[in-house]
Amino acid sequence: MKVKYLSAILASSLLIFGCNSDNDDEVVTEPPVVVIPPVVVPPVVVVPPVVDGVSIDDASTVVVKLDTFDSITGALSFTVANSEGEALTNVANYDIVYFGFPDPASPSIKPKAWKRWHVTQNYQCDSTATDSCTGTLEATDTAGKYTFNVSDLDLQSKASANAEMVFKVAVQIKGALASNEIELIDPSN
Repeated sequence: MKVKYLSAILASSLLIFGCNSDNDDEVVTEPPVVVIPPVVVPPVVVVPPVVDGVSIDDASTVVVKLDTFDSITGALSFTVANSEGEALTNVANYDIVYFGFPDPASPSIKPKAWKRWHVTQNYQCDSTATDSCTGTLEATDTAGKYTFNVSDLDLQSKASANAEMVFKVAVQIKGALASNEIELIDPSN
């Protein structure tokens, strides 16, 4: 009986402790390979330098574009460039004329009153001849953009009593070599 117990003890010990073999057939698990995508660097954008514009006295052409016109106060803002679209700087000499015309929707009852209907008020500056300029011309922060302001615009007092008027303006900017073609600009267009 001792042999039976002994064989049972040996069998169970074999099961408990297992057999120790130096078998190299073990499966080795490698850690996963992590692929890091390459860093995408945006392309370098070269910003051209800010062009301050061309001096009006060096320009061979002058083009004026009216941006805003307040017919009550006479306040204007406009852009001055050459025919290539380059901003013109150092603008100082100008002729600006405000016009009052009869409103076509309210015809005059006096046909010969046309002289009273065409009222004007003129502002000018010629910095080479005199420093007495009428009105205030100022450059804005943007090259080629200007504002013009007056404090005494009063076309209504020159017109017929109770006349309804349509206002227009003409702006001529003068440089040493060129000036723009003067044209009558209707702010409602």
